[in-house]
Amino acid sequence: MKLVDDIFCEELLRKNLYRVTPGRLALLLFLKHARKPLAAGDIQKQLDHRMDKVTLYRALEDFTQSKIIAKISLRGIATYYEFIHADHHHHHIVCEQCGKLEDIENCNQTSLQKEVLRHSKNFKVINSHSLEFFGICKNCDK
Repeated sequence: MKLVDDIFCEELLRKNLYRVTPGRLALLLFLKHARKPLAAGDIQKQLDHRMDKVTLYRALEDFTQSKIIAKISLRGIATYYEFIHADHHHHHIVCEQCGKLEDIENCNQTSLQKEVLRHSKNFKVINSHSLEFFGICKNCDK
């Protein structure tokens, strides 16, 4: 019997016109259950027997374009990927020395977008946003 998450990910792939392959399904399930954004290298280590490196990078880019996952590029420190959960909007704080990443849950999205649009000369609508903070973690500050 298939699990609910398996069915959800299969439907997500089909909805975005991807073939449901074992590798793609494994990648989506892995990212969906990850508790944090992950670098491609870390994903590769976990999926090494299910998906080769080239296929992994191609799938990550495809899923990013389809807005199934988010690609978080952090000022040359690292690039991370995470599953986009419709009900879980958040941002990140990143250590500039070691690259440690932490989710920030509180975002007053509506008022922030209204404020940005109020000051914009050229934009009428904001469809989405990304916000990252950079600093030094407690470990690196010692």
